[in-house]
Order: sequence, then C-alpha cells, then structure tokens
Amino acid sequence: MISKISIFDYAIFDCDGVILNSNEIKTNAFVQALNDEPADLVETFIEYHKQNGGVSRYEKFRYFYEVLKKSKCVEIEIKRALDTYSQIVTEAMLECAYIPGVIKFISILKDYGLKIYVVSGSDQEELIKIFRLRGILKQFEIVLGSPVDKMDNVSKVKKIVGNKFKGIFFGDSKLDYLAAKKYSMDFIFLKGYSDWDLSDSINNYNFTFVADDFNELKNLL
Repeated sequence: MISKISIFDYAIFDCDGVILNSNEIKTNAFVQALNDEPADLVETFIEYHKQNGGVSRYEKFRYFYEVLKKSKCVEIEIKRALDTYSQIVTEAMLECAYIPGVIKFISILKDYGLKIYVVSGSDQEELIKIFRLRGILKQFEIVLGSPVDKMDNVSKVKKIVGNKFKGIFFGDSKLDYLAAKKYSMDFIFLKGYSDWDLSDSINNYNFTFVADDFNELKNLL
C-alpha cells in the first residue's frame, strides 16, 4: 500500500474507463460496426472484447473475421468495419463524460512534478485528435495507442523516463495490470467503469489500490 502519490516520478493512464467514460461507447460501436454479421457470432465477440480490454480494435476485428467468421475476405471486411467503428467512436468520445475527479487529479499530479503519459488501446491518431478537441492534450507528455500494442507502448514510456524513476499505472483492464507488473510499476485499478469482471477473483491480484473513480483517491494526494 502506498501512502502518497508524490513518491512517484511519472504516471501512465489508460483512457477508456480511466480518463473517459467510454467503455460502453466502444462496445456499442463494435455492435454497430458488425450490424450485418450473424448475431451469435457478434454476441460471442462482444464477450471476447470485454474480457480483452486494452487490446486494439485492429486485433479484435481480425479475431472476429479470421477466427469467428472465418471470412474469405478478411482484409476488406476489417477495413470496412474499422471505418464504421472509427466514425461512431470519434463522435461519441467528444461528448462523453470524464471519469469523476480525473482532470483535477491529473492537475494535482502535475503540480507534484509527475510526468503524465497516456497508453491506450485506442487508435493513437484518433485519440490525440479527441484530446486536442477536448482541450486536454497539453496535460500529457505523450499519447500512445494502437496499432502498436499496449505492452510495446509501455516499453516506449519506460525508455523515455529511464529505469531509475518510479512509476504508477492507472488502468481498468487485465492488460493494463499485466503491463504495469511487467515493467515494475505500481497499479491502481479503476473499477467503477471497467468491463473487467473481477467480482469473484479481485483478491487474486496484487493491486496497489482499488477505487471506483478518482474522487476515492483523494487521500493518496
């Protein structure tokens, strides 16, 4: 258990379910992008999507068309689905709410001197555009996303900051947790808006702290 966030030198934030309340947006966008596909396959896919938070849309659509549908026109169908998905997501993420307390929390971390990075499974160019239009892009040192996978992007951040500095990861998925542990970072699990169902197994994970949102983390400041 940590006593104060100020012991850290930098922080990595996921986006969906951590900065923006957008996990449901992403789920609905997948459903709409696959609107003409067999309902049973889409249902199976949505469960896969929820259990694999942080994995890019590119990998997820490839899983649908290659593994579930076994399509003969994989690349064409992925491209069509990606275009539909991107249009839906971009519009919705410009309007969706922030996770309670996150903007003020990030501002306080910056006042403490922490460098703030974003590592998301979202498309990198799309996410930078959304953050710019929402007026928060300047809060972050760098925003990294897909098509590069999350593990590789966390590795990039580690190379930027250097191994001697201490970091903390704010995430809401198993992949976030595994990335934090792989690179020796503390991990705070934001569970209030997460798709990661840990109702029966949360004690199996070595979380530094668990909170519904950032208003519950005030005592760590």
